[in-house]
Amino acid sequence: MPLTAKDIDGHMREVGKYVDWSGTCDTFKAGDASTPVKGIAVSWMSTIANLREAHARGCNLFVTHEPTFYSHLDNETAYDNDTCTQVKRAFLKETGMVVYRCHDVWDRFPKEGILDSWAAFLGLTGEPINAETFWKVMPIKEQPVVVLAHEIGRRVRPFGQQAVLTVGDQSRRVSKVAIGTGAITSAREFHRIGADVGIVTEITWWRDARWALDMGIPLIVVDHTVSEEPGMINLAKYLKRQFPGVKVEYVPTNCPFKVVVAKDEA
Repeated sequence: MPLTAKDIDGHMREVGKYVDWSGTCDTFKAGDASTPVKGIAVSWMSTIANLREAHARGCNLFVTHEPTFYSHLDNETAYDNDTCTQVKRAFLKETGMVVYRCHDVWDRFPKEGILDSWAAFLGLTGEPINAETFWKVMPIKEQPVVVLAHEIGRRVRPFGQQAVLTVGDQSRRVSKVAIGTGAITSAREFHRIGADVGIVTEITWWRDARWALDMGIPLIVVDHTVSEEPGMINLAKYLKRQFPGVKVEYVPTNCPFKVVVAKDEA
């Protein structure tokens, strides 16, 4: 029997027993789940550019980590009349491509999932000082924040992030760094679990940054996408192992912004 998109979903349900499958976002977003799989594309997000790239590579199942239609459950009708949504839906209908979201499973999957892949990518491979479901505090050699920021910046550059941002005293010496996943890298939670510096991937500047400044807790800000690309690379590798007879392609999404340094007027 040929492998179908539904078989991929069945496998994820089997390994992701910690997921609330009655309320998860890990569902099919487009296409027929009974479609035989010719090739699997794995990517952080199903942007129209990534979908087209996957189709060009001969993949008819697209496994995405983030939404396809711009809201967490892909059910926000306010986006329906936007050109980007209409173009994407037309492309998916024309090609018959199946889109499946793998978010809740892979955020918590051990060793190869989002959090552990990010830690390994950053070189944080020791035993955690403290850990919760989506966060962990890792020991590092004591060093100034600016030194740590330079190292993080060097590591994320291959994913298109030209620079990292810092909040707080760059000269402060730190030895316990907190990392987390996605949109829930809370400076307050990082402080609560014992970190003296946090690597955050989403931040509200008027609230989170000012709280961190007032508390004297330095932060290093990395793009959300970039922090999860290592986990998506590992998801592609995982699917290759689990389904060796099917082509699996990793399609990078990368950092969405570029740094522009203001020039003095002539």
